[in-house]
Amino acid sequence: MNKLYTLLISICFCSLYTFGQNEVENWESYIASYEENKPGSTTVRMDIFDQTPLPEYPYVLVTGITYESKREDGFPEDETFRLLHKIGDELITLINENSEHICVGSFMFNYERLEYFYLKSSNGIENKLKEFYTSNYPNYDYYINLKEDKNWTYYREFLYPNEEIIEYLGDQSVVETLIEAGDNLSKARRVDHWAYFDDESKMESFKKEIKKLKFKVENSTKIENESKPYVIRFYRTDKVDLNSIYTITSSLRKLAISYDGDYDGWETSVEKE
Repeated sequence: MNKLYTLLISICFCSLYTFGQNEVENWESYIASYEENKPGSTTVRMDIFDQTPLPEYPYVLVTGITYESKREDGFPEDETFRLLHKIGDELITLINENSEHICVGSFMFNYERLEYFYLKSSNGIENKLKEFYTSNYPNYDYYINLKEDKNWTYYREFLYPNEEIIEYLGDQSVVETLIEAGDNLSKARRVDHWAYFDDESKMESFKKEIKKLKFKVENSTKIENESKPYVIRFYRTDKVDLNSIYTITSSLRKLAISYDGDYDGWETSVEKE
């Protein structure tokens, strides 16, 4: 299944996916569109990406059930979601008893929820899972896929979000911080942005383009010993609800890339009524 990477809505389901975590783990959830433009929800562990693949965990286990729901988007209703959460907890317990593992995420799509684990040893786990499902959930169709994945392809290329989604999550994090500080996001305000370039002429070309978009330049300078030493800070008055700001930042990011630059995010003030 290939991701179409059309971002639909903000984080959801994350608070319900808590089993197997500890204080140093970092989890995110996102929704994107997939086959036939249907939405799928992914929850993924983010903090281990740079350390993968881990050769001591060469097996990937993908397992879960198919459920019923009246929702046209294929997502579960409340009671079903609680059941899926319970099954997830039970799978963790079962796998703990049979193999050292790392739980890396889950994927919910088209009336099916699958959990993803990397194992040190297969150790007969497939038969134990079959017994688990047939004994405890005989009325549900189940899915088990256990195979070698030494390159961690399932995690790195499917579960882990692409750059567009990571950027969206970054914007969402800033917006959530504003809301937590008491900002209802109704007021337009100054929003500052940064971009970096490896060549001064490219930065100047970028500067001309953003001025056409009514941005004002706060300053531009050179920072020594950086791979892209030319930095520009610029601003405009805008609304900062998630849909508004993501439209702006995604456009600026594409514009910076067109001049071999890197857009480096935004900040703004907290505005209360």
